[in-house]
Amino acid sequence: MQQELCNEVRNYALQRFKEEAEFIKNKGRSPMLHYRKEHTLTVVGLARNLAQQTGADQIVCEVAAWLHDLAKCYNPRLSEAENEKRQARHGYYGAEEGRNFLRELGVEQVFIDEVYIAIEKHVGLTREFKEPLTPLSAAITWDADKLSKIGWSAWLHFLAYTLNREKEEQNLLELLSRDRLDVMEMISEHFNTGVARELAQKRITHYRENLAHMEGVLKGKI
Repeated sequence: MQQELCNEVRNYALQRFKEEAEFIKNKGRSPMLHYRKEHTLTVVGLARNLAQQTGADQIVCEVAAWLHDLAKCYNPRLSEAENEKRQARHGYYGAEEGRNFLRELGVEQVFIDEVYIAIEKHVGLTREFKEPLTPLSAAITWDADKLSKIGWSAWLHFLAYTLNREKEEQNLLELLSRDRLDVMEMISEHFNTGVARELAQKRITHYRENLAHMEGVLKGKI
């Protein structure tokens, strides 16, 4: 039953990503990679991993991860103004969309409420308060979302995002120089769980060590 629910949510999210991809194509662009989809796939994997290591409800965390950014995806059933409003407050509107979809599936209200909180609270690169978010599933959803923005997954997502939107020719060395290490270091100070903080530091260390190597490879020095 739990796997069936995850499959339903996964299929719903993938359909929403497909709708946005069609919208982008109709705007005259044909992206090679769908940034929002790639980001979400990474967040889902991280949420599963963190939930398993912390004892959080893995199904709640996975469902929240699949749904967490849907309000940032263009919805063809809504007006341009409504889509812009959803993107501006994507935590709230994503939680609302997730709740409505889960209700249609007949999911228990307690489960829906926890997913709602996790999605609504996941926004922001930093947190105002040092105390971990509650419930634990909300902390895991926040941490998984932000971990995706640290290390090589972050740079690859940035690359996909840039190549999909820039009209001018891009230079790999110049793109590599936009390492965003300052942002990664900033985010790393705000994780809710020790597991996420440890993983973030490992990712930053690995990323920093390999930046110079990648630059040497692109310049033909290695």
